[in-house]
Amino acid sequence: MKIMLVRPKPHKNSLGLTNLMTCEPLELEYVSTVMKSKGHEVVFIDKMLERKSLTHFLKKLNPDIICFTAYITHVNVIKRYSDEAKKHNHKIVTVVGGVHSEVIPTDFTHDSIDYILGVNGLQNLAILLDALIKGENDIIFNHEKLIKDALNMMPDRNLTKKYRHKYYYAYHAPCALLKTSFGCPYSCNFCFCIEITRHCYYERKLEIAISELKEIAEPNVFIVDDNFFVSKERIAKFCKLLRENNIKKKFIVFGRADFIVNNEDSIKLLSENGLDAVFVGIESFKQTDLDNFNKRTDVGVSESASEILYRYGVNLYAGAIVGPDWDRNDFKEFIKWIRRMHIRFTNLQPLVPLPGTPLYEEYKNRLLLKRDEYEKWDLTHIAIIPTKMSPSRYYWEIIKGYFKTSGSLSSVAYIYKKCRFKIACKCVSGAIVILWHYFKMMFEYRGMKPHERVVKPHERVVKPHE
Repeated sequence: MKIMLVRPKPHKNSLGLTNLMTCEPLELEYVSTVMKSKGHEVVFIDKMLERKSLTHFLKKLNPDIICFTAYITHVNVIKRYSDEAKKHNHKIVTVVGGVHSEVIPTDFTHDSIDYILGVNGLQNLAILLDALIKGENDIIFNHEKLIKDALNMMPDRNLTKKYRHKYYYAYHAPCALLKTSFGCPYSCNFCFCIEITRHCYYERKLEIAISELKEIAEPNVFIVDDNFFVSKERIAKFCKLLRENNIKKKFIVFGRADFIVNNEDSIKLLSENGLDAVFVGIESFKQTDLDNFNKRTDVGVSESASEILYRYGVNLYAGAIVGPDWDRNDFKEFIKWIRRMHIRFTNLQPLVPLPGTPLYEEYKNRLLLKRDEYEKWDLTHIAIIPTKMSPSRYYWEIIKGYFKTSGSLSSVAYIYKKCRFKIACKCVSGAIVILWHYFKMMFEYRGMKPHERVVKPHERVVKPHE
């Protein structure tokens, strides 16, 4: 069978880091490996990079099946794509997988979507294709437990050969992705990642990861484990294997501040073996916020982690969560805190209780966003009604925060010094796009007061006498 894999283009109302990064679709590369091993023909369309319509590619490639991967922000995009596919050929089979499908598959229920894979996406897609070939109608997917299919599998990077030179992360260009583990042993209550693996943590054998790494041509590699800093013994072995195999790359990883503080020798070792940047969820300067997030750390740890990373020449990319109960003074103190730690790159994210997480249940009666405004659940739009300032003022405080941290002259100068002019311009232009959207969102909610939910025209209830 001929299978078309599609990564969707973000909805026009979605925002986020897509303006600063376009990384390879690692999940679809794993899918391609499975499908090709079963003898299927696989083609890939990256709608994040392609300007031509989906119908253009359907006419050109004429697939039997079209498979989409999706986050929550893509729900309405996927439904529109499925309508487009069925309009082109009503016999084409439409399938949805991806992380949001694994946690809340019912969000994709739609007349034009034939199958929603849910958990065990790799295995369930294989089950589906076998059943379609045999003409079976009663398809039983495996939703009972997670199957560790990807642990010993190599992703098919030939799938994305056409696009690879365009994949980058901030000023790391070109950049490839690598997984050495799935899930996270921690349980922060805002985290969507742990819901994907049902709070389980799986490690790949490092020898397999190294074999994969040896086949990666890109000089920059983003290790997209939910948390790469879990075991110092594992880090030591990883560095040993890098040296033994003469692998010289620049690495970006996700890691926790408390591990950095408690294992400075591991950071030193990693810095000697290519570690270039660590994305750390510092979250907040307020201990009460960290406790509410079940972060299991304290504010001072973030400060110490920053000092250690810069001591060894490793960049700190800070993830910060702006609380809905913050006032203007909180923003001022937060900015002072960031500047005191000399953090050049900070992602200021409003607290977004993503559906499927425990935090959603806690805040579902305080939401500014509607549940089905999928494209706005992008970790950028305000999701929770602020209590101490209007949404417009809240957005303005975030804008000021960016100008005084990541958007400061010193940070911009560092980017231009760090990388090629073309890449630097791309980073700066992406940041400008994000700020422009923030300004638009600020004006969208002008006049709205704290605690108040705006009633949009399409939601207005018309009384009988009107």
